[in-house]
Amino acid sequence: MPSTKTEFLAPTSIDEALQAISYEDAIFLGGGTSTALLYKTRLIEPSRVVWLGALRDLSGISISKNEIRIGSMVSMSKISQSNELSQLVPALTTAAGVIGNARVRAMATIGGALAHADPRQDVPPALIALDAVVATKSSGGSREVPLAEFYEGFLETVLAESELITEVKIPVVANRRSAYLRYTPTSEGDYPTVGVAASVTYDSNNKAIKDVRIVLCGVGQTPILATDSAQKVIEGNANPESLREAANLVKQAVDPHDDERGSADYKREMSEVFTLRALRECLA
Repeated sequence: MPSTKTEFLAPTSIDEALQAISYEDAIFLGGGTSTALLYKTRLIEPSRVVWLGALRDLSGISISKNEIRIGSMVSMSKISQSNELSQLVPALTTAAGVIGNARVRAMATIGGALAHADPRQDVPPALIALDAVVATKSSGGSREVPLAEFYEGFLETVLAESELITEVKIPVVANRRSAYLRYTPTSEGDYPTVGVAASVTYDSNNKAIKDVRIVLCGVGQTPILATDSAQKVIEGNANPESLREAANLVKQAVDPHDDERGSADYKREMSEVFTLRALRECLA
């Protein structure tokens, strides 16, 4: 275990949390499923841990006509078991429900998953496909960042050191269908070799496709939004041939590398296969 003495604080308000994080080498702690591993391996040695579990303002889900708001301390288990969310954003509830195991899902939070920024995680691609926005607060004020612009590299985000994710906002879009599929040849609780989130939005008549978003994890240093070319071939023309062409374009857009879960070439092939399956699920 790290030899550095670590102070533990449990603020009861966001303002208290922001004051506490100003201490040098302090970190926020949500469910701790990722932070604990980094701490045990001495990849981080914080002087202060600011636990967010007592902040009720970060623990709720609210759904209005136009927007879903999920507090950053909401667990993956709560998200995956929400009937309302499963009706509106099935890609998200599916992604939250396949993370690790039941014990991990009960502890892991949506804010922690986003801040950790591991490109193999299931939930970020689902949220990007749903056009989600991350709301943050710091001593300097508040801001909102589209999740598609949130990641800068492996374990890197646009967050400042003292910036706190407060909630995730997802627009409620009429006639939108979404899906998340993953390929994991090892244990079900492992990171996927490839994960694909897709959303397809129809026009007001629910006939012509007006928007397509395809996002992958496990095939780059960040979640990969591979939409532009694919949308052009599907928009208004969703047939078996155009879906296969779109999946092939996604295959060309990803940038995987070899690891224990598969070679780069294998991941490209699986990207095509699972993109096609995700699109078919959206259009079924």
